[in-house]
Amino acid sequence: MKINQAPRTIVPPSFFAKLMLPFAFPMLVTLALVILVGESWPRNIAPGSGLKLAGLVATALTGAMVWHRATRSFADRRAHKMAALMCAVTGLMGWPVWTVGVLPSINGISLGPQSAVRMALERTEVTTVSRSSALNHWAWLRPLSPDAEVGAGRYFIPEATYQQWNSERPSTVTVTTARGLLGAQVVTGYE
Repeated sequence: MKINQAPRTIVPPSFFAKLMLPFAFPMLVTLALVILVGESWPRNIAPGSGLKLAGLVATALTGAMVWHRATRSFADRRAHKMAALMCAVTGLMGWPVWTVGVLPSINGISLGPQSAVRMALERTEVTTVSRSSALNHWAWLRPLSPDAEVGAGRYFIPEATYQQWNSERPSTVTVTTARGLLGAQVVTGYE
């Protein structure tokens, strides 16, 4: 062994499993929400009212906590750097899980007062669910008022609403929204 070279740090196999937690933790929380809550909390977030920043903050906090717990018993800076890199990568993998899985459900726990927004119906469309024959129904909507609480974009709609709008072809529709617990607008109904 060279005199200038530091001795190798030997880490237990559980060290690497811990470093997967920034991705695994939001997956487990999402699975728990699906099993325990299901669809009882509204989670249909309106375009322009997303939770991307909140998801990034949750990712950063999860990654930092996992990094701290995984490296607290090691003095070697190389192990700290490698753990930080792994937590950053697995945390970024978990970011979309926080953003579209966990946080919309938490946002729907408590809703504020509902408000109705008149919107122009631009078009409707149908997409297939990945690896399935099930269909998702969408409407491209644009608020008539520039200071509306929700933005223009593609809204997920129930199949019955899709069928009704395709048969009637209304030029304007009413979207009912409410501010959720985390501040994002939740779509609660269509007319």
